[in-house]
Amino acid sequence: MKRKVLHIINSLTPGGAETLLVNSLTEGGLQENIDNVFVYFQVTSELRERMDKKVKIIFLNYKGIWDLPRVLIKLRKIIKENDIDIVHSHLNPAGFYTHLACPSGVPQVHTVHTTYSMDNETSRYKRFLEKVLYFNRKNCNVILLSGFTKQDFLKSIPFKGRAFVLNNFVPDAFFRPVAKVYQADKEELRLVAVGRLSKVKNFQYLLEVFKHLKGKKVYLDIYGSGDKQPFEKKIRDWGLNIRLMGSCNNTTKIYEQYDLFILPSVFEGFPLTVFEAMASGVPVVLSAIAPLKNIVKDNGVYFPLDDAKAVAELLVGILNKKTDINAMAKKALEFADQTVRRDIYIKKLISIYEQLCSG
Repeated sequence: MKRKVLHIINSLTPGGAETLLVNSLTEGGLQENIDNVFVYFQVTSELRERMDKKVKIIFLNYKGIWDLPRVLIKLRKIIKENDIDIVHSHLNPAGFYTHLACPSGVPQVHTVHTTYSMDNETSRYKRFLEKVLYFNRKNCNVILLSGFTKQDFLKSIPFKGRAFVLNNFVPDAFFRPVAKVYQADKEELRLVAVGRLSKVKNFQYLLEVFKHLKGKKVYLDIYGSGDKQPFEKKIRDWGLNIRLMGSCNNTTKIYEQYDLFILPSVFEGFPLTVFEAMASGVPVVLSAIAPLKNIVKDNGVYFPLDDAKAVAELLVGILNKKTDINAMAKKALEFADQTVRRDIYIKKLISIYEQLCSG
């Protein structure tokens, strides 16, 4: 008999955590082995339509803190009426809201999607409540995205519960049979970056890098939502080879159009865009921060976040064929195939569910 799992997340705003959860519930995914109920508090999107039609979807239409008692009563009712075996929550505040509603006899596991000590986007107040209302409890169970994020979390929290490591995954549609080949006679280098135009993603640093690439045939396209105006002014005033492409609902065909993927983040958990590029057979160059180095290992090239000129010189070296990016691309694809396939993720997730249900 299949386990019954309730998945809970703040919203369906298209982001890394939301996309990961929805992709696990698309046709042929977790629904093959688990009976799933999906609950979200606010904001719907096209992500809802991607899920397997057999997944029961419930929208709570949460309207603010004054509406919380109604939502908690509704959550408890959903758990009881659907005879839920395990509750799986994602993001703050969904995690500690869920804990307030979850009966003591039903195990809850919460996925932490960031490097905890580096998270400056979640408000201090919400982090405090999460820590007090859930993370400090003995019956708290968490899933961390990598060995590094687990180590970081355990150093940051006086944790008493069970902690599991489970890498994110990339949908099969991204995987290419062979890596992209950078032709020896090619005289230009085209880079792609994907992510929100936020301080954390640090795309403004790439503008500084491209100031040192004037006159070079190195080009960058940035896909992502956010305030374009500060970027557009500098791009225009400085005459940079950068284009802001806006958001894209389907990136499966984007990466293969480029020679190189670049990510200058100041902190990360387990960024799917990196592995989407690798699965697409595209080599990656990344900021030399510990979370990225831990999960990508020697399958990418790293650059400093305090020396834009050095990063520009690295890219010129690639343009001049001083770095074998064909070998990089092949290695990246092989690594992605071994680590971020959906079937691997689902098998490990079900194992975690079984461990929690067996006590």
